Amino acid sequence: MLYQSRRLKIYLELQKLVFTARAEQGFTIIESLMAIVVITLLLVAITPPIFLAVGTRVQNQRAEQAMQLAQRQVDEVRVLIEKGTYTNSDLPPLPATGATDAANTVAAPTASFTCSTPLTASDACSIDVNGDSRVDFYVQKFRTKEVSAGNPSRVVAFYMGVRVYSAIANGESGLQTTQASLQFTTEQGRQRKYPLAVIYTPVVRGDLKDSLIKYKEFLAPPTSP
Repeated sequence: MLYQSRRLKIYLELQKLVFTARAEQGFTIIESLMAIVVITLLLVAITPPIFLAVGTRVQNQRAEQAMQLAQRQVDEVRVLIEKGTYTNSDLPPLPATGATDAANTVAAPTASFTCSTPLTASDACSIDVNGDSRVDFYVQKFRTKEVSAGNPSRVVAFYMGVRVYSAIANGESGLQTTQASLQFTTEQGRQRKYPLAVIYTPVVRGDLKDSLIKYKEFLAPPTSP
């Protein structure tokens, strides 16, 4: 009986040693390969949504910067008009076809953006918003349907148009004039051909004695020839 007890005790000790040795062996090659496969599948599954989220966020930030830039262009002209110390050449240029009723009918800038002197409505001037000496945007601005007053005659009411294009649109053919729609994207979205910001707004001088009359004249529909 004592002999059997000793044998049982030895057997249990050996089993304990075997279990300990197995626990200290770590993962087998098959287990390691399975772990690599699982991790790879997880990375493949989550990588596209990450790129999509990052690309969309960058696009939205650029569009917000472009809209702020467009609004600043309008505000600068309005301040100039309010001061009253300006000439017609200080205002955004007219399109080559002359004053028109609808600002959205003015053509997009030329494919190779330029900023000539004097400025024309088909120009698009480069803007560096963060001071890193790299072009971030190109701005096209113009005026349409103007009304003049005074002696010498000066423009006192007009529609102003501003379009802000991404730097990557420079050199692209077939540029559009409607604002790019924001969408989920992993790349540049529609920034290569469509402006990121578009503003069409009336600008009117209101400190003249006949400002109200001129404003009504400005709002009046065009007369038929």
